[in-house]
Amino acid sequence: MLVIVASLLLQAVSAVPFPPPTGPYHVGYTQHVFNHTTPNDPVAPQNASSILLATIYYPTLTIPVPGNNTAPYLDPTTAKLWGDILQYPNNSLQSLTTWNVYQAPPLDKATYGVSQKPTVIFSPGGGENAIMYNALNSELASQGYTVLALDHPGETPYLQLPDGAEGVYGIDITASWNATLQAAVYHMRVSDTLAIIRELFPSYVESTGASFNTTHYLTIGHSLGGAASAGALAVEDSILGGVNLDGLFINLPDVKKPFLMIAGAEHTPAIDPSWSPFSANQSGWYQWVNVTGSSHQNFADLGDWVDLQGLRGKTITPSLDKIFGPRMDYIVRSFVSRFYDFVLGEEGWWDVPNYKFPEVVYVNGSSNGY
Repeated sequence: MLVIVASLLLQAVSAVPFPPPTGPYHVGYTQHVFNHTTPNDPVAPQNASSILLATIYYPTLTIPVPGNNTAPYLDPTTAKLWGDILQYPNNSLQSLTTWNVYQAPPLDKATYGVSQKPTVIFSPGGGENAIMYNALNSELASQGYTVLALDHPGETPYLQLPDGAEGVYGIDITASWNATLQAAVYHMRVSDTLAIIRELFPSYVESTGASFNTTHYLTIGHSLGGAASAGALAVEDSILGGVNLDGLFINLPDVKKPFLMIAGAEHTPAIDPSWSPFSANQSGWYQWVNVTGSSHQNFADLGDWVDLQGLRGKTITPSLDKIFGPRMDYIVRSFVSRFYDFVLGEEGWWDVPNYKFPEVVYVNGSSNGY
């Protein structure tokens, strides 16, 4: 008995939780494998060419009890692959935990009706697992949004499928992504987003009876996912607005709807090859801001990986600048949430610079402020 108690205490001490989300709801978490074959799939392995994985974050009233009803963060294989290549000590990535309640009931449809907030489609960076954006997506769910974070099997180094299914290995972490592969994955991401919106998600909601919105959407993505956010927005009427987090644009469409561009400090009009021409093409509202002290991977959870564990400078995690991980989380979630409220007509837009966010610099836009 003493051995069991000691083991539980050791686990409690070693667990490193993300900061809890701040919205009025708790966060439910589930995963669903959709049967879907992407045309011209550039990454599909033979055993997973006909599926698409959605990690679904949603508002719930169920209280999280860490270590009891909460979902894990990284599965052991994904944690080891990334931890080993980036030199994290003692399997430390496996110690990170979430506040997401596994399989929690969504808001009751009889009481709340269909959720009035649009469903958010999230597309991760190229070769990165959707779970690696837990800080942002769980926050959005706590604010009342349902978020579908999409993983395409074969693209990430490893993708663990739910319900005990065999995982899928894909492109190696160290692989070089040339322009041809980037363009192919971009088109794949846009295709996946449109399939989710036009067919897969409405059928899923109808079959489950969940109170999720299937008529209005918002998009957001990091890196290639940010480009895909714009690509889908440009062609799908049900998407009301989109966000690009530090992603090189592959195409330069006029999305004709509100669009927010948040970049690392390295994105400037003088050196950036795509953001300036994309901006010049816009006929609708847009704004481009940079976050001083941030770099490409500060827009994923990787800053939290080092800073929540006191490992700043002790790993070889790439593309992190000096900004503190939880501070970056706060900036990104604040701007994304405010932008979505702005798109829905619930709030005005901020003036930038803003005294609450001295790190955020206005670059250009159709307007600055309200």
